[in-house]
Amino acid sequence: MPTVFVTGANRGLGYEHVKQYAEKGWKVIACARNPEQANELKELQKKHGDSFIIEQLEVVDHNRIEELAEKYSDEAIDILINNAGTTGPMGVPGAMGYQKIDSMDYQIWRDILEVNLLSPFKIATAFHDHVARSDKKILIMMSSDLGSVEQNNFGGFYSYRASKSSLNIISKGMSVDWNDLTVIALAPGWCKTYLGGDEAEIEPAESVEQQQEMFENITAKDSGKFLDRFGEEVAW
Repeated sequence: MPTVFVTGANRGLGYEHVKQYAEKGWKVIACARNPEQANELKELQKKHGDSFIIEQLEVVDHNRIEELAEKYSDEAIDILINNAGTTGPMGVPGAMGYQKIDSMDYQIWRDILEVNLLSPFKIATAFHDHVARSDKKILIMMSSDLGSVEQNNFGGFYSYRASKSSLNIISKGMSVDWNDLTVIALAPGWCKTYLGGDEAEIEPAESVEQQQEMFENITAKDSGKFLDRFGEEVAW
């Protein structure tokens, strides 16, 4: 069976990915900051048994990332989804208040960069070999339309935008340095998650279903692209 590794798997898009892949019969490695509190993941584990593994991972803990990379050193990971992300201590719309041009919280900005940029870089480099030895060889860097420079037509959200735009550039760089992987920066759409808020347009289950269909259709020629959930290119 193919294997998927997902960070931030306890809620939102991450949870939907592990749920849907488990239902498809994949081996799932679901990472969460506090597994003991992740009751929905525990229910999935009860349902799917040994093929559904829950791992503790605070993505800013680089030592823990290295521990997991060593633990799974013989594992072939077909799809690694660098999904864990943050808008700071609040989701939308509250998070917009401390990311304005005239009311910037710099410590929150640092925290956002640590989670949304440094951590996925560390995870990708630590697990490169695991993905490279698999059949599918897909590395997904969960970005956002808010990371698009061209689409920024209403300003604000500086911290989050900067983190996702930077994630896009490291994804592109990885596609150049690693010709043995297919590296995609992914814009999943504005989803009704904790981060996206209640006003969002898309249900997480719908977005993930479309994302997973897209993953089955991309090829090595797509590596380095910034794609939406349908496989269409997003303006940088």
